[in-house]
Amino acid sequence: MILKLTKHFQDMMSWRGLDIDDVKSAMEDPDEEIDAYEGKTRVKKDVGNKTIEVVYCREAFRDKPDQYLVITAYYTKS
Repeated sequence: MILKLTKHFQDMMSWRGLDIDDVKSAMEDPDEEIDAYEGKTRVKKDVGNKTIEVVYCREAFRDKPDQYLVITAYYTKS
């Protein structure tokens, strides 16, 4: 899995205290997967005492199915 990161995601990563391994885990093995707006996917995964939500898109790389564009991610309480 190859992740391409939007500037928004990169800017928010340290501010939100995101762990890239949690992002990958949510994308690879989500507890819940929801179709989001404009072809994007939102996934949720429980990690420890919180839940991570990740919004990503595969459509940006139709010719490269192993690449994902990560739009945003954030932790919520379980």
